[in-house]
Parts: sequence; structure tokens; C-alpha cells
Amino acid sequence: MTRSPLRNALFRRLLPQGSAEREDSGEAPPRPPGPLVWAHVTAPGEATALPTLARELASENPGVTLLVTSTTPPDTPPGTPLLWQPHPAPGRTSARRFLSHWEPDVALWLGRAEAAPLLSAGASHCPLTLVTSAPEAFSGLDRPTRTALRAVREAWVSDATSLRAARIAGIVHTRLAAPLTALADPPRCIESERAELAERFAARPLWFAVHPTAEELPAVLAAHHAALAGAHRALLILLPGAGCPDDARLTADLTDAGFATASRYEGDDPEDHTEIYLADRYSPEENGLWYRLAPVCFLGGTLAGPAPAEPPSAAAALGSAIIFGPLGPTRTTGLKRLATANGARTIAAPAAIADAVLELLSPDRAAELAQAAWTVISEDAVTMAALTNHLVAQLQSEGVA
Repeated sequence: MTRSPLRNALFRRLLPQGSAEREDSGEAPPRPPGPLVWAHVTAPGEATALPTLARELASENPGVTLLVTSTTPPDTPPGTPLLWQPHPAPGRTSARRFLSHWEPDVALWLGRAEAAPLLSAGASHCPLTLVTSAPEAFSGLDRPTRTALRAVREAWVSDATSLRAARIAGIVHTRLAAPLTALADPPRCIESERAELAERFAARPLWFAVHPTAEELPAVLAAHHAALAGAHRALLILLPGAGCPDDARLTADLTDAGFATASRYEGDDPEDHTEIYLADRYSPEENGLWYRLAPVCFLGGTLAGPAPAEPPSAAAALGSAIIFGPLGPTRTTGLKRLATANGARTIAAPAAIADAVLELLSPDRAAELAQAAWTVISEDAVTMAALTNHLVAQLQSEGVA
């Protein structure tokens, strides 16, 4: 990195005697060459978007590396230009030693303002932007933290209350933006197969249960029984989730329960009389295919069972109106915000799936939710692009881009 001799000398004056060139206890890996953006995460959920940010930064500046400090490493695909380190130890000396070793050129602080020594040292070392979607991010701050916030270059917040609080805290430059959210390319499908199935199902009310757990399966089947009572040609696409039997056993169980069932994995084609069609749980294209075809979906893992919840991003991107249970917001990101924006239908109990499915099998209502969800994820993409451009501009102003 490039830093003026004066700036380097001023920073070293902040360091304890003899510590300017030391690594933190000798355990940290070497600093990579080229520009370095440091992202400090104060809450685990705030880290999910950082692999996306690392890729976006690298697409704009191939030499840049994103260093993330958090309690646990974010789930990062191979090849992503992201390094992870645990939080520096508390205290001013550790903070300065960390910064002396890594020499970040630009910094992000994600989440609540806390750890005043690290925040203060980071904001003094390089341009630091605070990004938070938590309304309480600026509440109950002690005096050292309030003092440290005055050195923050800019704050990005997602509600008007936080915007006012950031200004009161002394942050001069503030911006209202959608929360920083992980972006993913929609899952693929085979277009010729999608077109063929779309023609086959054109006149049928269709909904998709995505990886329901064994504990959720009775509620899904009860919902489909209600859907058939209201629309006798309704078709459930069932992609079995954790704990569900294999297709042969599940097909037999569903048939015994009175449902005309076919299995895609077993090579069956859906017929006009088919009421439940088992999607191929082993095919990587299944989600992308059925999200495109089904105007309504239920996200498994959001209602019962220990399995992780199905994330909403693919359904929202591909226009399938989302139903989710009360566990959803605690198990996957984005669902609470979608529901607040009328971009998803939340249910409180298993028996409520039936009413939600019947409501959303109305094309107008499903389209309303899908459009609202698309607006939300579009805002997320705008925030990611804007933050990427903001960081690249800061690197350029520091003379290291």
C-alpha cells in the first residue's frame, strides 16, 4: 500500500513502544499485497453479504482483498478474495497492533457501534464507513464509543430513526440505504424442460413445497388437501427435505393417504390426474425449474424441525410468492424484511399453511407478493453496487486503487 511518511509517522506515535511492526502474537498470516479493505463485523448475521462484496470489489479492482474480522467465518465459496480473522483482543494496544500488521487502506464497520478502542483506532487509521440495519445501533452508547463515532467517515443506515441517531452521534456524512444483503445468481434450469412443463401445467393451480422437513410434511399435505377442495386440479410439487423417506417409500405413503402421486426421480411424468409430483431431490436444477413454474412456494425449515431454513433469495428473484413459518427469520436472512414489505406471507402455525396457499393461488395476490419481493431484492442489489463503488472511490482517493 502507499502511505505518506507523515501519515505513517503519526500512526506510529499512537502505537506502544516497540510494537509498530509486530504481528498480533505472531499468529496472523502475512498481509497480502495490494489494496486491503477491512470489514469488522459485530453481529454474526451481518457477515453473510461479505463474500458477495469481496467478489464485487475484485470485479472492479482485481488486486483488492477483503479482510473480515468476525466471531465466525462467513460461508465463502472457493476462490473468493476474502481473508478471515477472529476479532482482535479487546483493548487499545491490541487494536493498534492489529492495524499495524494489516495496514488496511479502507475499513467497514458492520453492525452496532461498540468496541470503542478498535473503532477509534480504525477510524483514525483509514477512512471507515459504518453500515448497519439495526435500529438500536446508536442507542445506549458509552462516552468512549460516542467519541470514537466522530471519527467515522460515513454511516449507511436503513431507517430514518438510525439516520437521525447517526447525525446526533456526530457522523457528518450519512446515507439511507437498504440493508447489505448477500446476492446470489438465481439457480439454473434447462429451458427446454421448463417450456415443456409450463405448457403441460398451463391450466393447473400449482404450488411448490421446498424441502419441508418430516415434521412439516403433515401440514403441507393438509394444506394441499384443502387446496384440492377449492381447486380440484391443484398440483403440489414436493421437493422432500430433512427426515423425509426416499421416493419409493414416500410415493407409497402418499398414495395410501389418497393422493395420486408421481415421482420425477423415478422417471414418472405428471398426468392430468396427478395431485402430488415429487421433484428430483438429487438434481441441482430442480429449485430453479420449479421456482420458475410455481407461482407460490412454501419454504421448508421455517415451521418445524431442526433443519436450516430454505433461503428466500432464489424464490424472490424468480417470481414465486413466498410462504414461511415463524422460525424463518431466525434461521435465514431476509424473510422478516420481505414480510414487512408485503413481499412474503408469514404463518404462525402449521394449520395456517392451507389458508395461505388458498390465498396465494389467486393469481393477482401471488403477483402482488412476487412484485414486492422483487422490489426488495432489487434494492439490495442497488445497495451492494453503491457500496462497492463507494469503497473503490475511497481506495482511489487513498492512492492505492
